[in-house]
Amino acid sequence: MDSLSNVLRDTHSRNLSAYRRLLSDIVSTTPQTNCVFWDIVVVTAGDHQQQVVYERQIDRMLDLKRIPTQAKYHVIEDPPGSKIGSGGSTFLVMAKLSNLYSHDYLSTARVLLIHAGGYSTRLPHVSARADSQDGIQVLDLKLALYLHLLESMPPGVFLTSADGIELFSSKLPFPSEPKPYTITALAHPSSTWIGSTHGVYLLQDPEGRILEDMKLEPKDQSALLLKCQQFLHKPSLDVMQNTPNVIHNHSTIGKNDVVYTDSCYYFDPQTAKIMANTYKSLDAECDLEAWADILCFQDQFSLISTTSTTPSPHSRGRQIVKRAFQESGVELDVMVLNASKFYHLGTMQEFLEGTCTDLPFMAELNIRNRDAGIAIVGSLPPLDSIGGESPNDENKFRSVGATAHIHPPVYIENSSIPSSVSIHPHSIIVDSDLQPDAVVPRDTCIFTLQLQEHEFVTFTFSVKDDMKRAVGTNVRADTILQELKIFERVPITAILPFGNLPPPELTVSGLSLWTAPVFEIARTKQESICLALDRLDRIRRCLAEGEKKSERAVVNVEVGGHAKPMIVGWTSLNVAARRAREY
Repeated sequence: MDSLSNVLRDTHSRNLSAYRRLLSDIVSTTPQTNCVFWDIVVVTAGDHQQQVVYERQIDRMLDLKRIPTQAKYHVIEDPPGSKIGSGGSTFLVMAKLSNLYSHDYLSTARVLLIHAGGYSTRLPHVSARADSQDGIQVLDLKLALYLHLLESMPPGVFLTSADGIELFSSKLPFPSEPKPYTITALAHPSSTWIGSTHGVYLLQDPEGRILEDMKLEPKDQSALLLKCQQFLHKPSLDVMQNTPNVIHNHSTIGKNDVVYTDSCYYFDPQTAKIMANTYKSLDAECDLEAWADILCFQDQFSLISTTSTTPSPHSRGRQIVKRAFQESGVELDVMVLNASKFYHLGTMQEFLEGTCTDLPFMAELNIRNRDAGIAIVGSLPPLDSIGGESPNDENKFRSVGATAHIHPPVYIENSSIPSSVSIHPHSIIVDSDLQPDAVVPRDTCIFTLQLQEHEFVTFTFSVKDDMKRAVGTNVRADTILQELKIFERVPITAILPFGNLPPPELTVSGLSLWTAPVFEIARTKQESICLALDRLDRIRRCLAEGEKKSERAVVNVEVGGHAKPMIVGWTSLNVAARRAREY
């Protein structure tokens, strides 16, 4: 590990120690710590089913004393049938809190807002499952992650996302002076390539404080509070190069072309009140993003004019937010954190990298895998596993055969893997008990959902698949199945079981892997897994055409001595996700 990783690991370890002291005080008659904690914790949900699941799991964690009980926890769902996005949800949460609590209380409260609503098509094995990790299983990590910042944070709201992990340190105390009508965003040094996929801050630094701090060792670097001149959302390299002072070239200290990118941000109670009052003006279809559409309020684009052209709900929402902030004099400050890293686990490939192969990330979070590149975890790990290895490690997963052929990186959760199974690299296996001699191709994501008491479906995708990529509307109905691809280049026609007609919904254009009902429903979990392994075998054969077919075939003709499983229905991933949550 380099010196920065060491600093971040030590900081996170201190946060975890403080968090454990908070938890120990729950069961102690004589509390031993004065650790500060959040007054209110809010998790957002995309719909009512997701809200119910999140609330049930938070209640369970509170009953088990796995999260601090001194905070007030809320799960707030988006309005039914709406599409307000994480930005609209932020305004909704502020409105809800203003109705639940008095102005005086909110003026002194510190609120953690975790955006976890909706179903992520980029992490289907997470978002589709009824015990979704995207908002809840990451909750205890998020509660611990910012404790060092909370020590000096004034009252207000700290906003973060469920799929991002921010590690940062500061030698001097974090800026703590309350600043009314101000949004304060955290900024991390990044490459220009990273900047092109995130938000980038144009900072006012006439005294060269950033360079002076960058010259220091990570252990001596401190948070710098600077004014933000402009927020650029996913700027191209040309835009960054042609915008003065966006790129920081510290070639004299061996750091070239650094930009400062977004992650979390804080806003004060007065700004929260503006959001609460503005929410009722937003359209139910505004689809605002909590970063791109909120932090850009300083931009100089014109406000809505009275022309014959009707702006979209999204454009109108951006304008409403901009007007509300500008008329109230809201400013954007940036807390520059040179001793920091931001990790995004928003795609299947990023998920695999973070849990299996990114050694600095794993070291900084004190994550230790028993075997290099192979993560084996349970669906609800013991509390003490959030910062290190659990003493009950053998109980964290169903079973993995000692001689199973597992080629890292591989992520296995709540699954049984017999010794004769072969799992190829870059694969994710969740809630799936594989049968003997099964072969999982490289880049596979396989997971099982229970829809009803006797209805199960096991999905298979490539970790590289674009789940939202839809077949064009100009494609003929009889060729839709041929045009829709799985594992990047395998036609859906190749994965359908022989002799089974596709459901009639497949004649509709615009289908994607997220919406296409091409996955078989079985009566038992094991039968659904058998159908999925057969499907993987057909995919492997299709991918192997024209290449050496050296891999052995998966044998799934019989399950437990019985005939091949009966298909009792078909489903798509988006429908199955809703049904699993309802169940």
